Amino acid sequence: MDFHRQLDVLDVPRLSRTPISVIGAGAVGSFTVLALAKSGAECITVYDDDCIEAHNLPNQWYRLADVGRRKVDALRELVLDMTGVTIDAQACRFTGTPASEVTLCCVDSMDVRIDLWKNLTPRPSLYVDARMGAEVGKVICVGSFGSWYDATLYPSAEAHRAPCTAKATMYCASGLAAFIVSQVANYASDRPTRPELTVDFRNGLIL
Repeated sequence: MDFHRQLDVLDVPRLSRTPISVIGAGAVGSFTVLALAKSGAECITVYDDDCIEAHNLPNQWYRLADVGRRKVDALRELVLDMTGVTIDAQACRFTGTPASEVTLCCVDSMDVRIDLWKNLTPRPSLYVDARMGAEVGKVICVGSFGSWYDATLYPSAEAHRAPCTAKATMYCASGLAAFIVSQVANYASDRPTRPELTVDFRNGLIL
């Protein structure tokens, strides 16, 4: 792909060779993977053991014909068709090792987040935790020694439980993916990442 319109914005050569793991290929993860590849990332590994269901289609990067397929297999095909990048599609749950230099957590369970953070080996240079609930998203960026991140974790039993009809929309998932990739681009371009930001899509607020 021709990235000449981006070269003064981000370090595409470095991004292209930066190993990136994306944990979860659902609403936020699927859009993030495509945006990464469109931005020049080439060393992308995606972990997810789920299959695509009909209710996934309105808020995830999949086609009608993909229903019933493994998410990672469909995503690999889509990304290859649209960017020429072949992602490493792992149809399994990520257990914490091996973590890539940049590791992106795009799961929908706080308990899974706790286990991931506890078991990450080696510690990534950049760990991004993306959280989405209805029309509010949060992006947390942690370096390899982010001990403060522990305070942001809590059991799923203590999390606010939104009804299943208020879990995700396409514009929130794709919008949050843009903020995630912007932080990865900052890292690859030796610019500071923002430790935490919250996006209120309904009210147009960034906190």
